[in-house]
Amino acid sequence: MTKQKIIAVIPALNEEKTISKVIKGVKKYVDEIVLVDDASTDKTKTIAQKDGAIVISHSKNMGYDKAIGAGFILASKRGATIILTFDGDGQHNPEDIPKIISPIIDGKADIVTGKRPHYARITEYLFAFIAKIKIGIDDPLCGLKAYHIDIYNDIGYFDKLSSIGTQLMFNAKKKGYKIVQRNIDINEREDNSRFGEKLKANWKIFKAIVKIILWIIIKKK
Repeated sequence: MTKQKIIAVIPALNEEKTISKVIKGVKKYVDEIVLVDDASTDKTKTIAQKDGAIVISHSKNMGYDKAIGAGFILASKRGATIILTFDGDGQHNPEDIPKIISPIIDGKADIVTGKRPHYARITEYLFAFIAKIKIGIDDPLCGLKAYHIDIYNDIGYFDKLSSIGTQLMFNAKKKGYKIVQRNIDINEREDNSRFGEKLKANWKIFKAIVKIILWIIIKKK
């Protein structure tokens, strides 16, 4: 079996309280970590560099999808065969990484997404309903996912819709790639979500849902 090179992409915005613990935990399961600092105003970048992550630093906030997209570009250039996405806020457990990457290593899946035990917002349930119908996945917005590099190379980009990390997965399903999910645990945040308060976050998710539905209808690549 060909040796896999696993690179984790972690988008981060003002996560100085959690990022060191996240990086140290993820390090145990991957070959490299690419942290995309999306214009943090705290010490996120400094801490990540000190803990051994390769850091991409944005001078202005580009948003979740562009942050991960930048990480994918660099991970691809660095020879990744599997790209893992992992949130920087401490909600994911690094111990769940093996169950996310092993189906790809074993040739049983092209994408693996985590399935959280519950969702924080009502629009997440709506997105989950749509994703279950279209691609057979219950939790499209889970930030803990793994992708075989062939998918990214085939499609050529991570996201063009601002779809909150979902377009590549929907695109892959349309092209016949196999997607599976695995149950994961989540930790509660100690502070406020960077994604925004309930009204703002629900609006972002609703817009992403509309974009994905329209994209599916018109089959726009």
